[in-house]
Amino acid sequence: MRGNSSKRSWAEAGAYLAAAFILGGCAAKPLADTAPWSTQLFSESRTNLSSAEVSLPLAVSWEKDISDFRLLRPFPKEQLSAPALHGGLLYVGSTNDRFYAVDLSTGRVKWRYHARQPVEASPAVTGEMVCFGSADGVMRCLDHSGKVLWEYQARSEILSSPVVSGGRLFFNSQDDRVHALNAGTGKREWTYSRATYTVVSPRIYGSPAYSRAYSQENSDGGALFFLFSDGYLVSLDAGTGNEAWSRQVIKGFDKAGKWRRSPLYQDGTVFVIDGNEAVQALDAATGEVKGVYSIIKARDFIVPDKKSIVLVGETDIVALDRLSGAILWKKKLSTGAASSVFASGGELFVLSSFKKAFLGLGFLSRDKGHIEAISLRDGSTSWTATLGSDISANASSAYSRVALLTNKGKLTVFEPK
Repeated sequence: MRGNSSKRSWAEAGAYLAAAFILGGCAAKPLADTAPWSTQLFSESRTNLSSAEVSLPLAVSWEKDISDFRLLRPFPKEQLSAPALHGGLLYVGSTNDRFYAVDLSTGRVKWRYHARQPVEASPAVTGEMVCFGSADGVMRCLDHSGKVLWEYQARSEILSSPVVSGGRLFFNSQDDRVHALNAGTGKREWTYSRATYTVVSPRIYGSPAYSRAYSQENSDGGALFFLFSDGYLVSLDAGTGNEAWSRQVIKGFDKAGKWRRSPLYQDGTVFVIDGNEAVQALDAATGEVKGVYSIIKARDFIVPDKKSIVLVGETDIVALDRLSGAILWKKKLSTGAASSVFASGGELFVLSSFKKAFLGLGFLSRDKGHIEAISLRDGSTSWTATLGSDISANASSAYSRVALLTNKGKLTVFEPK
């Protein structure tokens, strides 16, 4: 008996050592200490730009399927909720009617919430709560354990990511209304309506931009900037809901298109893509046009600093001097047509989609995605990767990770090799 016990001990010890070796080899890399990517396009001003470094090259850290499985689907698959990265967790919604909180290092689901309607809006995360809208027009705020704190019912679907600031939560619904709620209770404080809602209108995936710097007299709210379906860019006082100014930048939406529809606020200027697919720069206080950048038809853009702007077209990228309009560098995408961009640590990450034919047969083609990191300094390519599906949603980057959700519902996180 003693001999058998000894053999078992050695066998168990060997198993433990093997398990330790395997786990150690697969252990998640530590998260870098960076600012969170807490809402769509990084921050409430929608700059889509983080100073946090991302060490290249990258490799897939983990993937998780959160797709919406339906045997018969009348419309193409498309996932539109961009991940938020906050406190070491990833928060994202899906068309499978669920919202997820996932460990960013391991991919383990911490909790999921069943919204009972598709979640196409990107969340906004603070230290106290996680807020997101859904297709039934409900704005929800949950605590970090997944418990519902409050719900607010709007009249139409919500595709925008909310702004949470100064004790209030702001968002727009698809009926061209802006809602200001008490962030602690969900009670309505004011509503602004453009009264332009029609029976059939394009779905506009745009979120408000916010600045604390501009308030009307006797208001402490700051300013909100919205692009509405009548093509007007409007500045609202966040404390009162009063309109500060409005300017028509698009004659009207025949179609929303695959362009960025969220305004960007930076250093006293609001940037927006107009009806000619040029980027307009407007004075945030008055709405007066300060500049127009139209060297290519823009789908997206980045404002890296006070002196330059980077325009991203379908297949071309151009960096311009904002004062003179001179070309700093230009580049053609290596693969596909651009869908969105983001910038982190001096690198511009361009997400694009293309079709890959099997055996050279077009009818057997499959939609694929591509991500390309390009130096903001000179336009040189730093790193590329191919994705198993095309992508419509924006990507996010924080804690040395890059996170995205493909149209096939594959939640993918990259980490440094």
